[in-house]
Amino acid sequence: MTDNWRTSPVTFSYMLSDFVLFKRSRMLKVRPFGGLSVGGSDVLSLVPDIDLKESEKGYLLRSYPLQSRQPVFRSDKNHIYYIPQQFDRYYIDLQTSFEEYGSKFSSKTRSTIKRKIKKFAAKCPEGLHWKSYKTTDEMCTFLRLARQVSKKSYQERLLDAGLPDTQIFQSNLEKLADQDLVRGYLLFDGERPVAYMYCPVHNDTLIYEYLGYDPDYIKLSVGTILHWLAFEDIFNEKRYKYFDFTEGQSEHKRMYSTNSMFCGNVYIFPKTLASYVLVGSHYSIDMLSETLGKWADKLGLKPKLKKLIRFRIFK
Repeated sequence: MTDNWRTSPVTFSYMLSDFVLFKRSRMLKVRPFGGLSVGGSDVLSLVPDIDLKESEKGYLLRSYPLQSRQPVFRSDKNHIYYIPQQFDRYYIDLQTSFEEYGSKFSSKTRSTIKRKIKKFAAKCPEGLHWKSYKTTDEMCTFLRLARQVSKKSYQERLLDAGLPDTQIFQSNLEKLADQDLVRGYLLFDGERPVAYMYCPVHNDTLIYEYLGYDPDYIKLSVGTILHWLAFEDIFNEKRYKYFDFTEGQSEHKRMYSTNSMFCGNVYIFPKTLASYVLVGSHYSIDMLSETLGKWADKLGLKPKLKKLIRFRIFK
């Protein structure tokens, strides 16, 4: 348990649905997700045998494989264990052909996707136009064009999860591209970029790290179109074993995946008043959001409210 840890600021977002009320950051000792595997130890045995520095307020094991659903909050004599996110981590097994992968979808789903591609291509002045990017020069071009989409997307404007616009990110992108460890995908309407997907490589796995699309094109399903085109390219490249959708629950991840593993973000804090305040306040807001979401769902308002927040209030 002592390998691969790094000290990093971790942000706790206090959210109602997709709306961020406020944020709090804490410096934690973080162990990143280590790869697609199953199993996992009992949560109460996960305290690492490395001490915290004075600036570090706890530990985070990101996307740790869990044997089963765990209590969100519990404690022992010395520590608080907090697992607010527990989820199926979806992925695609790429060790087959795109044709075989496509056969997992119903004929109706395949027909719908092809119809969307045809409809979008007919709208574009020069037909279907999309690109994949690999080399260092190509990835720098990708970043410039994808940023045009990201700054309009709800992922950036609402969730603060857009493609980063920093020198540090660009430098890291260039280092990855120099080692052939990153891929970028863009869909265009003529020369206008309308959807992007950014995927670094970890071992034999392509990581679904950043994506976004122009909200003006939501009715044309540009995200769905880019996913399908990019997946065909990824299968045909025959380089990777898996495509990892990472954290987060969404219908498109479930639809496109072939497998899943149950994981959780496991926070471990020393038993202090400050830890109780952080965990208690964050958990309370989560429960309020969940309760309001259930009521909105019962009243049939949840899809409309989510769409309003994403594509109207922040447009």
